Amino acid sequence: MLIAILLSLGLAQSDTLALSLDAARARALEANPTLLAERAEARAQRTETSAASRAFLPSVRAEVTGMRTNDPVAVFGLKLRQGVFAEGDLALGALNDPGAFGGFSSAALVEIPLVAPEGWYGYAAARSGAEAREAAASRLAGATAFLVSQAYLDAQLAAHRVDALDTTLAAVLGHVRQAELLREQGLVTGLDARLASLEAADLEVQRIAGAAEAENALSRLRALLAVPESTVLVLTDALADAPALPTCAEEDSACSIGVRGDLRALEAAREATNAARRSAWAAQLPQIGAFGGLTYHGHDTPWSSGSGDWTLGVVLRWNVFPALGGVAAVRKASAVHEAAGARYDDAHRAAEVEVLTAERMLEAAREGSIVAARAEAEAREALAQAQVRYRTGAAPITELLDVQSATTHATLNLLTARRDLLLSQAALAFAYGVHDR
Repeated sequence: MLIAILLSLGLAQSDTLALSLDAARARALEANPTLLAERAEARAQRTETSAASRAFLPSVRAEVTGMRTNDPVAVFGLKLRQGVFAEGDLALGALNDPGAFGGFSSAALVEIPLVAPEGWYGYAAARSGAEAREAAASRLAGATAFLVSQAYLDAQLAAHRVDALDTTLAAVLGHVRQAELLREQGLVTGLDARLASLEAADLEVQRIAGAAEAENALSRLRALLAVPESTVLVLTDALADAPALPTCAEEDSACSIGVRGDLRALEAAREATNAARRSAWAAQLPQIGAFGGLTYHGHDTPWSSGSGDWTLGVVLRWNVFPALGGVAAVRKASAVHEAAGARYDDAHRAAEVEVLTAERMLEAAREGSIVAARAEAEAREALAQAQVRYRTGAAPITELLDVQSATTHATLNLLTARRDLLLSQAALAFAYGVHDR
C-alpha cells in the first residue's frame, strides 16, 4: 500500500508537456545542450575579432613604478628625472658611491598604428573565421531540428504501433473465443483455438517489445529537448494526419542550399584563408606607427612633488629579409587557401546531390504512402471476408489468422509510410538548410 501511495505521489508531481512537432523543434533550438555549447564557442571565437583590432585602433597603457636603489646609474637618473639633481651630486664620490635613493614613476603610454597591412588582413581573417564558426553553429541547429523531427516521428510511430498491436491482439483474442464456441458446437476441433492462442501470444510478445521501444523513443526525444525523464510528453501531431506536402523546390524561394550553415561556414573559411594569405604577403612590408607618453616622477608618492616629461615619436619597422620564413609563410597560406576552396566546391556538389536525393526520397515516400493506404484498405476488406468465411465454416482458422496477420502488417506499413513521408520532408528541409540559424 505504501509503495502505491509513493508511486501515485511521484506521478502527481511529474510535469506534463504537450508538444506539436514545430513546438518541439523550437524548444530544442533554444534548450539543446550540445547546440548551446556550440553557440557559446562561436561567441568565444567572435572575440578573436576584437583582439585583432589592435591593427588599426590605438592602445593605451598606464603604469606606476616604485623603487629604491644605490646603483649609481639608477640614482643619477632618478634624481635627474625628479628635478632634484644638485651640484653636489656631480662630485666623484657622490657619482661613484651614492647613498640609497628612491622614487616613483607614473606613466601613460599611447601607441597608434598608422600603416599595418599585415594586421588589417589579419583582422579580416579573424572576422571571417568568426563568421565560419557561427555558420557552423547554425548548421548544428538545422541538424538538431532534424534529429528532433526524427525522434518525434519515431516516438509517434512506436506509440501507434503499440495501439495497432493492441487492436489486433483484441481481435485475435476474439478469434480464440469464437473458435472455442464453434468447438463447443462441434463445428471445429480444439486445434483452432490453440492456433489462435499461439497467434495471440506472438502478438503479445511484439506488443511488449513495442511498448519498450515507445518509451525509449520518448527518452531520446526528452534528451534532445533537455527535459527531465520524469516529464510526461504528449505529442499532439498524429501520424494519421500526415499531409501530402509539396517539395521544398516547389515553393517560391524559401529553399536554397546557399543558406546552409555548412556551406556558409566553408565559404567564410575560404575568405579567412584568403585574408590570411594576404596578411602573409603584407608581413613583408614595413609597418609604421606613432607613439606618445606622459611620465611623472615623484620622490615620496607617485603624484606628489616631482617633475614630468612627455615623448612623441614615429617608428618604422621593416623586417627586410627574414631568411626564407616569409616565403614559406606565403606559400603555406596560399596552399591552405587552395585547400579551403577545394573543400567548398566539394561540399557544394555534395549538397546538391543531397537535395536531389532528398527530393527523390520524398516523392517515393508520397507514392509509398498512397500504396500503403490502398493496401491497408484492401487488407481490412479481406479480413472482413475471412471472418465471414470462418464463421460459416467455408475456411479454416489458418486462413483467418493469415489474413489477420496480413492486415496487421498492412496497418503497420501504413503507419511507417506516413512517418516516412514526414521524415522525408524533414530530410529535405535539412538538405536545404531551412532550420540553419
